[in-house]
Amino acid sequence: MNTDQIVPIVTTDRFAETRAFWLDLLGFELSYDCEQYLGVRAAGEGSPELGFMRPDAQAPVRYAGGLTLALRVPDADREHRRLVAKGAKIVQPPTDQPWGARSFVVQDPNGVVVYISHPIPAAVEFQAHAR
Repeated sequence: MNTDQIVPIVTTDRFAETRAFWLDLLGFELSYDCEQYLGVRAAGEGSPELGFMRPDAQAPVRYAGGLTLALRVPDADREHRRLVAKGAKIVQPPTDQPWGARSFVVQDPNGVVVYISHPIPAAVEFQAHAR
């Protein structure tokens, strides 16, 4: 699979503490900021990134253990077809997401959710959250 970004996403209800730790203490910057999802990165666009999602967030699928891996690829539909042909466990088929992603979800043998997407234009209500 050709991916240009891997983002670990931790499910948490401790947004204020998480924000303070990563932004104020460690000096990371915001990459995405809304009520249900906080994205931080080490430096400018393209640098390593982490995501934090509320347990009740609007999300395609969530791993009960608290970790989701997000992979950005050039073409999610092509990767979906390739993985279906190889027998991968597809949890959600390709879907356009309002936050600006065409995505599908597979699950690894440990139950970890792998969210695979490529960028598409975000819905107007989500455009202000990207940094």
